[in-house]
Amino acid sequence: MNTQEELQQWEAAAARYRRVQEDSAFAEQNKVLVERRFAGFSGRVLDAGCGYGQYTEWFSRQGAEATGCDGAAAMLKMAREDHPDCRFDRVDLTGKLPYSDGAFELVFCNQVLMDLPQIDGTMAEFARVLQPGGRLWFSIVHPAFYLGEWVADEEGIKRAKQISGYLTQRELEGSFWGRSTHYHRPLSFYFNLAAACGFSLVRMTEPPAYNPAENSSGLPLFLCAEFEKPKSGTAEGEDAE
Repeated sequence: MNTQEELQQWEAAAARYRRVQEDSAFAEQNKVLVERRFAGFSGRVLDAGCGYGQYTEWFSRQGAEATGCDGAAAMLKMAREDHPDCRFDRVDLTGKLPYSDGAFELVFCNQVLMDLPQIDGTMAEFARVLQPGGRLWFSIVHPAFYLGEWVADEEGIKRAKQISGYLTQRELEGSFWGRSTHYHRPLSFYFNLAAACGFSLVRMTEPPAYNPAENSSGLPLFLCAEFEKPKSGTAEGEDAE
């Protein structure tokens, strides 16, 4: 799958994606995490993969100088219509970003990286556009559990998942909001890649997910990670595994 095919999928899925997200208990949990972490943030932030712009607008309301960017024109059309006072750029996140070195204090990338076919260059570009001492925050669906089938206990509570092939990188086709491609990569890939781009881990969280409608609990749906770009500049690291 190449980037243009990916973008065509998201162009077609944009409207339904928004409807699903706005009615999702899991998306609401994600929103609570973001708002708790970044309440009052007033710096320069790039919302990378901004979708229909809800977080770009939220950061702006906190007093931040927020820029949203996305590759799907249909997503950006909704974002600009709903939030005309915010800046939104059409950007291919797998290519060179149209921003200067050190332009941002925070790169915020929410539920995006697992849907991009290649992210090596993306992570390097995040490092470039961050100022020394700046932060990268990303969240993804948790790769250790996304692939698994739920296993219910004797009370019918879904507390475990049976998984296989966790270490194997591969493409999966989803249909949550129309056809879209998900790229499974183990956690080691993301963290080694961040290290290779000079980032230092600040914190990682695996927030527990609970959906009463599905009678499931006890496993994280998401993974959130925050990194710092060294104040002395980006260091070189070993190749990601």
